Amino acid sequence: MNLFTDSKLVYEGRKSLLSESEIRQLLEITGDKINSFIQFCQTYDGVFFPKQAMMFRHLFYSVEKADWDKIEIGFFLKIEDIITNRKLLLEEDKELECFIKTHIPFADDGCGNDVWIEISTGIIKAFYHEYSIEEGLIEIAPNFNDFCSSLENWTLK
Repeated sequence: MNLFTDSKLVYEGRKSLLSESEIRQLLEITGDKINSFIQFCQTYDGVFFPKQAMMFRHLFYSVEKADWDKIEIGFFLKIEDIITNRKLLLEEDKELECFIKTHIPFADDGCGNDVWIEISTGIIKAFYHEYSIEEGLIEIAPNFNDFCSSLENWTLK
């Protein structure tokens, strides 16, 4: 399953050997709102964007002049890295426990800022760690399919 619709997008995917049930069990997913994410994880266990990827929030949401619009993506995490990241974040910051248990980090901008998918809704969010969760968490796409199809190679736009 390939959700990257930009034919010029350069990426390298690591082949997944996991089944749907293994992914659901490892990531503690019970609902069906993120099925496209699970299917993607059955195809790829991590993706690297050698030229860096980007997407724009204004494709899905109203964006004011001072708002975040351009979102950069360096790579998608491997399943084992998702599990490790969630565990480490839970140990480091108990205030984020509710967020971490209801979201899955699946991508990184290359600077340690994560992109998350909300398990119950499928909404995609970016979290900028330099800020509090109230200031640094923003919705960037309504679902995983839209997020992936909006990715393009990074430019100075």
